[in-house]
Amino acid sequence: MTQQSFTGLTLTLWRQGWARLISLFTSAGLKDEYFLVALSILIGCATGVGAHLFYRLIEFATGWAYGHEGHAGLYDGRVLMLVLLPAGGALLVGFITYYFAREAKGHGVPEVMDAILRRGARIRLRVAFAKAVSSALTIGSGGAAGTEGPIIQIGAALGSSFGQALRVPARHLSVLVACGAAAGIAAIFNAPIAGVLFALEIFLRDFSFRTFSPVVFASVLGCSTMHALQGGTDVAIFEVQRPEDYVFQLGNLPYYLVLGFLCAGGAVLFIKLLYRFEDFFDALKVPEQIKPAMGAIGLGITGIVYLKATGGTEVPGFFGNGYPAIKAAISRSLLDPAEFTILALLVLVGLKLLATALTLGSGGSGGIFAPSLMIGAFLGGAFGLTLNRIGLVDEGSATAFALVGMAAVTAGTTHAPLTAIVILYELTREPKVILPVMFAAIVATAGAQLISKDSIYTLKLRRRGIRFGTLADLTILKRITADQVRAIPPQFVHPEDPLQKLLQIADESDSLDFVVNDDDGNYSGLVVAYDIKTALLQPEAVPLLVVGELIRPGIPTVSPTETLDSVLDKFARCDVDALPITAPHNARHVEGLITRRGVMGRYQQELDVHA
Repeated sequence: MTQQSFTGLTLTLWRQGWARLISLFTSAGLKDEYFLVALSILIGCATGVGAHLFYRLIEFATGWAYGHEGHAGLYDGRVLMLVLLPAGGALLVGFITYYFAREAKGHGVPEVMDAILRRGARIRLRVAFAKAVSSALTIGSGGAAGTEGPIIQIGAALGSSFGQALRVPARHLSVLVACGAAAGIAAIFNAPIAGVLFALEIFLRDFSFRTFSPVVFASVLGCSTMHALQGGTDVAIFEVQRPEDYVFQLGNLPYYLVLGFLCAGGAVLFIKLLYRFEDFFDALKVPEQIKPAMGAIGLGITGIVYLKATGGTEVPGFFGNGYPAIKAAISRSLLDPAEFTILALLVLVGLKLLATALTLGSGGSGGIFAPSLMIGAFLGGAFGLTLNRIGLVDEGSATAFALVGMAAVTAGTTHAPLTAIVILYELTREPKVILPVMFAAIVATAGAQLISKDSIYTLKLRRRGIRFGTLADLTILKRITADQVRAIPPQFVHPEDPLQKLLQIADESDSLDFVVNDDDGNYSGLVVAYDIKTALLQPEAVPLLVVGELIRPGIPTVSPTETLDSVLDKFARCDVDALPITAPHNARHVEGLITRRGVMGRYQQELDVHA
């Protein structure tokens, strides 16, 4: 048996097993949504394994470049390596993302959102492998990025691939993508609750039991699998050394209000700077493959200048994910003038902003959570030290501001305060900080939204022309695909047909919109009722006009698996009453017309069902 035959047989057996499972659930009187729970368990376990391997890849790359216990690494105090190592890793990243999976470029989450909104939640499996390797190279070689974006994209690709392989209905694929994302965050951050909230708050925007249950199962299994593979360890990533420093005091509430607004400003600055650098590198007339290396060279030069200015030899804290620097900022080390001063903390905020913009803006691969946490820790730490220096808070309280700042900047960049609050708690396991974290995270989110309505994720979508609608609209519209709306039969014409023929067809069939095909039967454009009515205002010209003079070639088609939020966006951009819907496996062959009235009728029908 050949390898191809074996793979085909395996897929067939999987699909048959899935069909039997569906039959078993149906015979028991359960809704089809319960099938997702069984599949979410598989996705959770697979993503947990993927997260473990990804973590090991980062450890290997970091150890090889900068050393670990008993091994000096290539850096070994030689400052020139601060340029060569990130540049070498970024060059490899550029070739991987360009030739293997371009979706793996950048911070990943907008690409997953784009797949849910425009591609029916279909993500190629190769994206998971490309993202894992390219992000490990970026972070391990010193690139200023985090693990959240990569593991979300890895888990989402695994969830989508499971669904596609088992021919899960299109309306369920987005839930499986969210399952993979939740499992990824739960595994890599040891934060199962935050994983669930992130998937629901960012991707699905739906907290119904139908989506909540499978996402929870996937998150729990992803985290549990990671624990098992790492020897059963279950510790906080940023463990608090002195819990008594984080006791909430009512008198400090105004200071947390100010910190929330400061972090909102820092978050918006982060977003704007990142996209400015993206625009800069996109405009450069150089091969795409080498752009990440150019950003890495800029990062390396920044690192060398920093070491020369401080007289140090250690790898700068703004390189990599920045976890060691964050741990120092939320500990008593913050109070040591030999380690941190207010000016030094503010300088490090600026350097981390610059380093992340260079890394991700140039096309490196990594997430924005870790940079947000570090920026927040340093900004909050500087604010806490300032209050302490002028006698408004005691020394212990100063470190609490650093920890609160982490959640506030994360909330401001993502516009996801629930996720920021919970992930900060799960990263530290310190309940005493919850009250100020909740307060500052909401203030930071509100402040960031006042300055800029888009988060670091949705801004990229808006720049691509994708509107990310309100929670209530998307919750329903994302569940319905175009093939669930009744289409009307199309009337086909050719560019050479006279206008008189259209008038005759309209009189016999009541059709007002016409699909124009070329000689091979492929879609060329649409003739809409408004243009016909405009032509009729000059009766003497009617015998002379042909279809080719009235055609609108830029009218987009609709895929049968496309969700209605995307369809409505096309209607809004084109200002037409009907759009061509294509065949399932031929995007150039039109099978019908989907009308704005039909879409809204189907939407209203769904509203009535859930009323």
